[in-house]
Amino acid sequence: MFHPIQRPAPASANLCPLRLCLRAILLLTLFVARLQAQGSSAGANLGVAFPKDTIALETTFRLACSIGHTGVCLDGALGFDWGRPFTAVYDLADLDIGLAVARGAERPTALLLRGGVSSWTRNDHTSEGGVNAGIAVRHLMRSGVGWRVDYNWRRFPKFMWPSLTFGLESGGWLD
Repeated sequence: MFHPIQRPAPASANLCPLRLCLRAILLLTLFVARLQAQGSSAGANLGVAFPKDTIALETTFRLACSIGHTGVCLDGALGFDWGRPFTAVYDLADLDIGLAVARGAERPTALLLRGGVSSWTRNDHTSEGGVNAGIAVRHLMRSGVGWRVDYNWRRFPKFMWPSLTFGLESGGWLD
C-alpha cells in the first residue's frame, strides 16, 4: 500500500483563503454595524490567564455594546497573553454574542453573559479555533468612562484557557 509523504505547507501558504477572508470581513462589518446601532464602548483589559502550559499576563482590546444597554449585546476582543517564562506569546481573538442587563439611570451597572468563538495562536506558529463563554460586570463611573471585570472561559480541542481581567472602557467609539 502506497502512502505519499505529506510535507507541511509553508507558513505563508493559504493564510486566508478568499472565501474565508470574505466571510470574516462580512462578519466584522455586521459586528461593527450592530455596535453602532446599540451604542458602543471600547477599552483595554489587563489580567491573568491560565493557558495549558504556563500562567500568563493577558492584555486585550475589547469592543462591546454601551454599558447602559439592556438586551442582545455583541462583544469582541483582540489581545495577547504573555506567558512565563517569557518565551511564549499567545494571540487571542474572541467574537461573542450575549445578553446584557443594566440597572441605574445616571451611573448604570451591567451584567453581561456571553458566548462565542475564539482563536488562539502560539508564537505565530501553532493555532487553534474553539468556543468561549464569559461573564462581565461593568459599571459607568462618570460620563462615558467605566470599568469592567471579566471572567473568560475558552475551550480549544485539547485544552481549556480560563482568564480573569480588569479594564477601563470609554463609550461612543463607533457612534
